[in-house]
Amino acid sequence: MALLSLILLPVTGSAATPCYRLDTAMFEVLEGCQQTDTGTLDISSAALARLEYDADGLAALRAGQQHYYLRRDGRQLAVLTYDNGPDYFEEGLTRARVDGQIGYFDHQLQPAFAARFDWAWPFKDGVAEVCQGCTLGEPDALDHVSVVGGKHYRINRQGKTLP
Repeated sequence: MALLSLILLPVTGSAATPCYRLDTAMFEVLEGCQQTDTGTLDISSAALARLEYDADGLAALRAGQQHYYLRRDGRQLAVLTYDNGPDYFEEGLTRARVDGQIGYFDHQLQPAFAARFDWAWPFKDGVAEVCQGCTLGEPDALDHVSVVGGKHYRINRQGKTLP
């Protein structure tokens, strides 16, 4: 049974849920940005221009209980929350839920292949462990969550099952 250090909370909020900057020490509210009731961000071009972008052209925000990566053109991706922040990019890929399934996305916020896993771990040395039919257990005292049951297997960066 693997232990993860993550917090998984549902996307909640109303049309007035503010966005908080993760590029400032005080996590300031980003005026011109709010989370909609569908869990996406409504963000103005002026708000996009105020963000600081990393070398990959990405900025990170939080709205409600959800973390997002954004590009200068407004493209956005709601990603898994890991270590109280947006999921890390490991080997150029981050994880996000799409229609209830976890998939991997590149720095352009484009899918590496179709999202189809009940849980997925980050890539390491070109391989990721994934599972189907598994569920997340209850958090322990340190907010570590175990992944229980299901069929676990490994995939490569193209999403192909490995022996």
